Amino acid sequence: MAKRRDSDSERFKFFIDDRTGFQYGFQPKTSEPNSYSRESGRPLSDLGLKVAPSSYDMPPPSKKSLGGEGDISGDPRSNSGQSSYVDAFTIPAESTKNIVYVNSSSSINWNSDPIVYIVGSNKTQTMSVNPQLIAGQEGQVLALECVGSSITLRSGSGLTLDLGGSFVTLVSGGVATLMYHVTNATTLKADNTWHVLSYSLTNGF
Repeated sequence: MAKRRDSDSERFKFFIDDRTGFQYGFQPKTSEPNSYSRESGRPLSDLGLKVAPSSYDMPPPSKKSLGGEGDISGDPRSNSGQSSYVDAFTIPAESTKNIVYVNSSSSINWNSDPIVYIVGSNKTQTMSVNPQLIAGQEGQVLALECVGSSITLRSGSGLTLDLGGSFVTLVSGGVATLMYHVTNATTLKADNTWHVLSYSLTNGF
């Protein structure tokens, strides 16, 4: 008869946990087809004791190294290098609005932005200057949004109110959309005015 291997001789061996006193080893199953399940573990050495794997005392967090000055805990994020610069100091778009403070005796200036945010200089302004708005280029579209004290735009002096009327008053939140024409498309004569195509007195961008 063949000699049983040492591994076979210990297949059904039970052990006693030196720390807890509980028995562990090969665990029987209660269902077919196999009469026995996997071993629950062989003894592990822990501070001089032979214990079950479930009793092995992992080092507590307080004994794990937290790293020294300048050490990185875990892997660095993919964009942490200078080659993939992240602008952490980007100013929110709301803070970068170019606001034009309007005085009734000075033409409203604007830059290349399609929206110009305008506000009366701490009081209601009724435009009296000519032109009321600095000239643009043929077909250029511009939006004026009032973000403070109201501003009244008059028909004439570089402005044409295509919707009729003699003036438009923009209060805070009000918007007017304008298009510049060098030449009148109907008469083919010189125009050189901003045409107010639409306006909303309360709903801004």
